[in-house]
Amino acid sequence: MAGAVTVRCVSCGTLNRVPAEKVGEEGRCGICGSAIRAAGMRGKAVDVHDGDFHDLVLGSDLPVLLEFWAPSCGHCIRMDPVLDELASEYTGRLLVAKMDVTANSRTPSDFGIRGTPAFYVFKGGKAAASFAGAMPKGELLNRLHGLL
Repeated sequence: MAGAVTVRCVSCGTLNRVPAEKVGEEGRCGICGSAIRAAGMRGKAVDVHDGDFHDLVLGSDLPVLLEFWAPSCGHCIRMDPVLDELASEYTGRLLVAKMDVTANSRTPSDFGIRGTPAFYVFKGGKAAASFAGAMPKGELLNRLHGLL
């Protein structure tokens, strides 16, 4: 399925593929029928945690822009509306995600995150690019150019 996000059912553990345009809508697990929801809401960056990083980011059929952020980081807070705009404008073409480094330690450590905001772009389950620091939307789009 092109343009899909993988979501693990919390009831039975089955991986379900959700079309990117359905992110934020409730669906049903294909095995047990439990309610599932692709993380996040349409028009909002998806919150990713250590436990679902592999499924949501590495397992995504879409390219993923992941911001490592901290609640105490003013630059990170200023990036929130930019990321939400990108999530809305690129629905079905790019999954925009965020990981709080204060609540998750394993994944930021695996990627050597030492400061926030830090961005990674993943394609096909692999890191394709990384860059750091707050920036205007236009500059962020320039860095994404050629990666989508």
